[in-house]
Amino acid sequence: MLAPAEGLGKSEVRENFFSRGAAARPSPFTFRPPPINVSGMRTDGGAPEELRELRDEVKRCIDYRSFYLRYCPEARQNGARLQSLCPIPAHAHSGNGHPSLSIDLQQGLFNCFSRDEGGDAITFYELMHGVSFARAVRELARELGLDGRKGRRPSLASRAAPDISEAEESFEPLDAEQTAAVCARFLEICRAEDQLEGTAYLARRDIDAATARRAGVTYFPRRAYRRVMRRVSDSFSVETLRRAGLFNRKEHLTFYHHRLLFPFYVGGRPLYLQARTTAAGVEPRWHNMRGSVPALYNADSLGTLASGVIVYLVEGFTDTLTLLAHDFAAVGLVGAGGLKEDWLAPLGRFRVVAALDPDAAGRRAAARYQELFAARGLRLAVVELPSDVNDFFRHLPVAGLELDLLTEKALERLNEER
Repeated sequence: MLAPAEGLGKSEVRENFFSRGAAARPSPFTFRPPPINVSGMRTDGGAPEELRELRDEVKRCIDYRSFYLRYCPEARQNGARLQSLCPIPAHAHSGNGHPSLSIDLQQGLFNCFSRDEGGDAITFYELMHGVSFARAVRELARELGLDGRKGRRPSLASRAAPDISEAEESFEPLDAEQTAAVCARFLEICRAEDQLEGTAYLARRDIDAATARRAGVTYFPRRAYRRVMRRVSDSFSVETLRRAGLFNRKEHLTFYHHRLLFPFYVGGRPLYLQARTTAAGVEPRWHNMRGSVPALYNADSLGTLASGVIVYLVEGFTDTLTLLAHDFAAVGLVGAGGLKEDWLAPLGRFRVVAALDPDAAGRRAAARYQELFAARGLRLAVVELPSDVNDFFRHLPVAGLELDLLTEKALERLNEER
């Protein structure tokens, strides 16, 4: 079996291509894919000079490994090559059988041996998205921040940055109706875009697309940023969007780096959004709209559960979605210390089990929450896993059974303390 491509699993999705990635580790395996035959591969030398220059600039800046892993998240790496099932739609592969796509990470070339078709990264983008050479070059250039003027980069990222300080301005917060309307429309617009990169990011964490859809998780690619911004601004006034925290003083959408959106639903309506970057090296990793977190993440699902069932209290979106993907009921905190007393009432009819991260902050929070529950006449069981929930499930094949056993013991201890 080939070694997994370095960077998969716990690491971030490498979707920002501004610099070449680190050299790949040599694989201990002896797999030797056939050489890529570059004869006959078109180079579009007949394209206009300006377009050819932009194409060359794209090739100088793109990180080939990150680019191809967007589309082939399960690719296996052997030295400076990736080997994968071919994802090109027109090739109509079944998704089963032997990998037929070979990628040379040094030259950025690919070849599908079963269809005898190959080329460079731009050709691959054309085939994946069904676009022309010119459009592929321009869309990739926009993702890389290139404008074709001898490598100058526009300031789109800086124009999209959240306002550093709002001390000079005071915004009247949107009411619940307005907030729900803005959030719902933003999610609708983003949902119409290609979700591939977002679902691939979650899949690397063993969160399936169906679970993400049920939770309303939504994504839009960077190449769609201007289109999403335009459609949002067509739907609401700039003042409303600024009050919501979606737009900044420069009247730009602030969700430029952070495009994986996690909505908080209350009464069936999205009342808050937090977003994560899927790119490595981007800080801060999280960005949110204006306002405070209105509820536990996934709290709206509690209304569908029978009284007395076990509900896990965990940290963050990934751990919550991991448990949902394995048919456990769960709600999530934004940070270990993020539980508010007002949120306890909906939990009162369940057996609640805290499974927070096994660090000092998680242990302190679990002890404090037990006291908080007790003050309201409620009880909270606590299980301590050897890692966070997502890592626990990804690395232990029988994690579900182990969690059941730990939970049973925690509930028994809680009953003995009565």
